[in-house]
Amino acid sequence: MISAHPSTGALNSFDAPNYWNRLHPWCVIRLQPQMQRIVIARFRKRSGAEEYLKVVGRLIPTATHQIVFDPMPSESETD
Repeated sequence: MISAHPSTGALNSFDAPNYWNRLHPWCVIRLQPQMQRIVIARFRKRSGAEEYLKVVGRLIPTATHQIVFDPMPSESETD
């Protein structure tokens, strides 16, 4: 459950990025050496991630990108 401020009903600033990431589980990642990865964009739908992957592939043809489904982002991504 998402905690809300009792007087305004607004999302807590700590919960907002995590909540946003949960709503956008499709990630376009850039593969790095030594099995590392960088999330460069998140999307709600796979079709949005596929279109973005096409654009990134044209703009940066030397880098390797992939689409992954990441429903629960790790703590390091939300910092």
